[in-house]
Amino acid sequence: MHDPQHAPDQAVIMDLRELKALELAARSKVEWTGKVWLVPSQTTATKYTVTLTPESCQCDDYALRKLACKHIIAARLVWKRDFGGEVQTIDTDEAPKRKTYKQDWPKYNLAQQTEKDRFQDLLYELCQGIEEPPPHNKGGRRIYVRDMVFAAAFKVFSTLSGLRFACDLKDAAERGCFTRAPSAATVAYFIESEEMTDHLYKLIEQSALPLRAIETTFAPDSTGFSTSRFVRWFDEKRGGERSGRAWVKAHVMTGTKTNIITTAIVDAPHAND
Repeated sequence: MHDPQHAPDQAVIMDLRELKALELAARSKVEWTGKVWLVPSQTTATKYTVTLTPESCQCDDYALRKLACKHIIAARLVWKRDFGGEVQTIDTDEAPKRKTYKQDWPKYNLAQQTEKDRFQDLLYELCQGIEEPPPHNKGGRRIYVRDMVFAAAFKVFSTLSGLRFACDLKDAAERGCFTRAPSAATVAYFIESEEMTDHLYKLIEQSALPLRAIETTFAPDSTGFSTSRFVRWFDEKRGGERSGRAWVKAHVMTGTKTNIITTAIVDAPHAND
């Protein structure tokens, strides 16, 4: 029996994908149909269709990286073992080594030097989709919600105090990022405003939409953020009164492949996940 498909021999670099492929080839039924390979998933009952010339696979890993996944490597192993000669050898006595890649320093430096400008451009475009409420009956100078959101998000991004942030606020106004530029003191009011909450939740979801064609598996996670407010409490375990910064807990739903955050909820510090 002869397999019409063939793949060139390649130098073997031990990694986790190849270790999993070796397990697939040894323990699972990898089938040749005469046209394609059928390689089973290690976690579900799915069977992925694999070709070796040209290399392709239906799994998410190959769709994202466009490089050989564990299913392609497993098909190679079975082809060499059952149809083409010696099997590809992998040293399983050593722990898998993570591949390292050379840093492209010119691009890295350029990214660092232009990060703030790009952040403002992306944030400005994102804020343009915010629906403004109708004008107040009493008239007066109107504060646009998109200006509030932009100023508050940019202030947090800058990590500067309100007074030191005034220069960045002025630069953003000169770039045309505001309908009406707020003062540095007004930005603090924006951050404390409950009106911001719903808009920020919507912007998180909107910013994740470009990756919806790639990301299909999600996982919950949570982390804590300290605040500037100090609180006191009685520690029953150690006895006595203690004090420290108050904190809140942020719960997020994140994509397992791209790490994109699709939604977030800020809750009490001891709230369940």
